[in-house]
Amino acid sequence: GKLESTTYALAKTLGKDAQVIVICGRNTKLAEKLKAEKSFPFKVVVNGFVTNMSEWMAASDCIITKAGPGTIAEALIRGVPLLLNGCIPCQ
Repeated sequence: GKLESTTYALAKTLGKDAQVIVICGRNTKLAEKLKAEKSFPFKVVVNGFVTNMSEWMAASDCIITKAGPGTIAEALIRGVPLLLNGCIPCQ
């Protein structure tokens, strides 16, 4: 999906000083796959479903996300720049 391909695309473009946080939600299969990946040139923190998304957003310089209205609203309220890389139909 987009989350996996976006993570690998970042690995090709970001340097070793970057840190990427990947929140996979309930996609435990993807979370396990990304946690096991050793080829990323930067530090990767992989989480499944989290209940403290606001704290993760506060620690972020930028958010790459699908176009879900809740995430967009929360990021805009926090003033965190957004890059939208997909959408859920009818949202």
